Amino acid sequence: MNFYSTDNDLQHKQRLKMKNLAHKVYITAFCLLGILTVSTTADAQKKKSRSTKAKTTVKAKPKKVAAYQPAQEMAPVVTTPVVAQAAVKDSLPADSLPPMDGFYKNEMYINAKAFNYPTINSRDVRFFKRVWRDIDVKDPKNSLLNTPGATLAEMILEGVRTGKLTAYEPSATNNDSTFATRIDSRSALSRFQDSAMVDKFDANGNKVSSQMVLNAFNPDNVTKFRTKEDIYFDKKRSMVVTRIIGIAPLKAIQAGGSTVGEAPVFWLYFPQCRDFFATKDISDPDRNLYDTTLDDIFVQRKYTSTINRATGSDAARTTAQLSAAAAVPGATAADILNSEQDKSVKSKQIEASIEKFKTNTWDYKIKKTPTAAEKKAAADAEKKAAAAEKNAGKASKKTADDAVKPKTTKN
Repeated sequence: MNFYSTDNDLQHKQRLKMKNLAHKVYITAFCLLGILTVSTTADAQKKKSRSTKAKTTVKAKPKKVAAYQPAQEMAPVVTTPVVAQAAVKDSLPADSLPPMDGFYKNEMYINAKAFNYPTINSRDVRFFKRVWRDIDVKDPKNSLLNTPGATLAEMILEGVRTGKLTAYEPSATNNDSTFATRIDSRSALSRFQDSAMVDKFDANGNKVSSQMVLNAFNPDNVTKFRTKEDIYFDKKRSMVVTRIIGIAPLKAIQAGGSTVGEAPVFWLYFPQCRDFFATKDISDPDRNLYDTTLDDIFVQRKYTSTINRATGSDAARTTAQLSAAAAVPGATAADILNSEQDKSVKSKQIEASIEKFKTNTWDYKIKKTPTAAEKKAAADAEKKAAAAEKNAGKASKKTADDAVKPKTTKN
């Protein structure tokens, strides 16, 4: 037996065991080192996040209690005002469907535009006259212009206030310079307000002074409007045409405690008003009016008016004189009533002349040459008429002579 080889094998096995054990120790140490590194990194991240939260939400440190001091040496106590908490908002839920005042909203007229007038050729126009008409919205026939909540006055004021309509200074002499001077919306709206004298009293109830105060304006007080119109004959279309040039709200003129007339507050250029009026729905089912706008009412003249004056007639001057006489402070109620009656008569005369002009436009008289038989019959009729007139003259003369002769009696 070889004892030397056996010892070498045992040593070789022991070395292998030692190598395996060392290898396991190294692996275990490496794993422990990795675990330690990971845990250290996690702890560092946790500390960092905690420090960040602490910086964002720093709590106020409690104030140190001051040491006791005698009463005479204590500092004055300062009280900080208590800040009121914000009011709690309404907790009502939002409407699932926005409310609408009506069963549907008519959006047809929101962006409506007025239709254009036919083109006018100056060679085809024969001018007739210019008239001024007064529209009384209190008249039942003009109820379309006085619908509550949508009166003509409210619509005009809305247009002036929003800048869609331009107001012009009225002419003091009623000449044709109606649209010469523009006025701003604030000045135009302030002209509707009237003033009143208000007394001021002291604490003891004694009157100390008086002050003029503007009254609140009510659109319902504007009950009349004046239109300025041109009437002409268009030869190309063979028709008499009326075109509204301007429209003005009227304000009552007071004299002696009574109303003696009306005067324009401002004028509006009607062609400019048309696009704004075209967006205002004036449909009335009671009158079988559907899809009708305020522009249609004026263009189609679906209102009642009275002529105030007109150019090219004596009636215009007479009407102006009657209006001036009625505005005299010393005028009595009877004088004013008579002047109103006379103005009504003159207005009807002007209306009659306009209607006569329209009628004569379409009144054609055909000239016909009579035949020989017709001429002979006409001559015979003239002869018979002359003979009958002669015989009637003789008979009347004989009757007169018989009445003059004295009556004789027989014995």
